[in-house]
Amino acid sequence: MEFVIDFSGVPTNDPIAFGWWFFQTIGWIYPVFLFAYGLLIVWQNYIRNQYRKTRKYILLAIDIPKDNEQSPRAVENIFAHLAGAHQPLKFYQNWWDGEIPDSFSFEIISIGGYIQFIIHMVEKYRDLVEAIIYAQYPNAEITEIENYTQKWNLKFPNDKYDLWGAELKLKKNYVYPIITYKEFEDSLSQELKDPMASLLEALTRIGPGEEIWVQFVITPADNDWGDRARSIINKIIGAKDSGKKTIMDRIFEFPFAALDAIISTPGEETAKRGDDAPNKILYLTAGQKDEVAAIEHKISRLGFHTRVRWLYLGDKTVFKKIKGNQGVYGSFKQFNDLGLNSFKPDTRYVTGGIVFFKKLRLKWRKNRILLRYKDRGHSLSPGEYGFILNTEELASLWHFPMMTVKAPLVKKTESKKAEPPMSLPITKIPLTPVVRQPSEAIKASPPANLPIEEEIK
Repeated sequence: MEFVIDFSGVPTNDPIAFGWWFFQTIGWIYPVFLFAYGLLIVWQNYIRNQYRKTRKYILLAIDIPKDNEQSPRAVENIFAHLAGAHQPLKFYQNWWDGEIPDSFSFEIISIGGYIQFIIHMVEKYRDLVEAIIYAQYPNAEITEIENYTQKWNLKFPNDKYDLWGAELKLKKNYVYPIITYKEFEDSLSQELKDPMASLLEALTRIGPGEEIWVQFVITPADNDWGDRARSIINKIIGAKDSGKKTIMDRIFEFPFAALDAIISTPGEETAKRGDDAPNKILYLTAGQKDEVAAIEHKISRLGFHTRVRWLYLGDKTVFKKIKGNQGVYGSFKQFNDLGLNSFKPDTRYVTGGIVFFKKLRLKWRKNRILLRYKDRGHSLSPGEYGFILNTEELASLWHFPMMTVKAPLVKKTESKKAEPPMSLPITKIPLTPVVRQPSEAIKASPPANLPIEEEIK
């Protein structure tokens, strides 16, 4: 039994008639699909906003001992442990409960030169965060503090205060790594030159009436976050890319495939054939081999979606943009690898470099970045969490300073606290009340030469 498809009724000569024919047959599916998809997005945004209202946040200030000898590897372990907060959401959680992944904000603030390390989180994660910090820093002190951003309820332009702020992004795809703390180790002395020193020194250069806030909003990524790297590696080594297509890709490719089948003549080839070219891994340069190795090293670790931003606020009488701009941004540039990846300002959020409608746009950007900082990750939705850094890269950017860093105004614990040893012998001694007997007073005659006045009558 043969099936014959007759395309003689297709008006291929008239584009308008063909468009109307296509819409009547299968083209109407797409407007209906887009309308239904729009309704789903509206519903999802509504239930997500309802879920956000149930969140309660806290801020924890972390102080470590002065003689901290832990390297950034300890903080890398903290981030790896923190990835346990990520749980894949099921269908009903996405479309009925409105649940979204929770974010954490790791911050370093300087208030008049006084530096403090802070973690902002949903309250239910407090036990988890305290446990993983004490596991790496048993002598740390963790204190819940008030939200230091709430006092800055400002609208710009402001008569008394000014603000400068920026967000960072990666120059290349996030699968390319930045320089990490392991590359700051001296090859001869084996001493780690703490990259945190430059940032802390920049934060100590401000005085009363000035504040600098540095923020890393992180959200645990799925374990398959490194799959995108495969196509990039295949492109470098010259291998054939066998990337998977999503459902949306297939839906939007279908009409073009149908048109190709209608317009093409029987004599044309319906498929392109070619020999599979072998990869060029044997012919790669040393730099290309290092590039592939660096990408594979990055995707072998747990990843976090990351947004990096910082603000400099101050009274206009002492405000100097250079304090909050060049010093902080320079500390990030030490992690730039021009052959792999590097940080650069996201021009959409920088409060500067504006040419057209400067006053209006500058006012809008200042108000927006202040609100974004105070909001942290509360209003973020999937797809807005930012680029991905692995645990090693995050630990390079945010970690407690080692004892070799001499920044004087970093808050640290003054002394160690310890419990008595378990083997300490303890003997219970019954206590009996002590009854003191009144003693007889011993009286003695006064000295002979004591002057005695006569009684006044």
